[in-house]
Amino acid sequence: MAVTKIRKVSSTTLLVLLALSVLIFVLFFAGGSELDAKGNKDYAFTGILLYWTYFLFIVTVLATLFFAGRSIATNKTKDVVARKSNLISVVVLVVSLILGYAIGSGEAIKGLNEASQAYNTSGWLKVTDMWLYSTYVLFVVTLGAVVWGGVSKRFLGK
Repeated sequence: MAVTKIRKVSSTTLLVLLALSVLIFVLFFAGGSELDAKGNKDYAFTGILLYWTYFLFIVTVLATLFFAGRSIATNKTKDVVARKSNLISVVVLVVSLILGYAIGSGEAIKGLNEASQAYNTSGWLKVTDMWLYSTYVLFVVTLGAVVWGGVSKRFLGK
């Protein structure tokens, strides 16, 4: 019963977030645009798309940290490998966020339209770089884990 309820809640949440994302994406492109003084397209709903993206990123990171922390705190089993794996994944996420922000460029981007200038600040640019670098790092780590899992099963015979 509990598994069915969890699956139902997670599926509903996924579908609602996906529907809202598609709606905002369509609104962004179909909602109209105009040319600014430099001749660049200025979409009417850029702000909504950016804030929705920020919301999804923040919710994802907070949920990841919360559930990983809860898993580490409540996992009282003797499975040391699983506990170590959970802890390593959280540490890699936090370190990638910190390093991504530290090495991110705060240099202003040239040639943007007037609507984008509000986000062309050092802080926003470093946060954007942080998310991009963290996404790259976590993707590579995930890909490496998948490859290692397949290779180790085949060659080590587990």
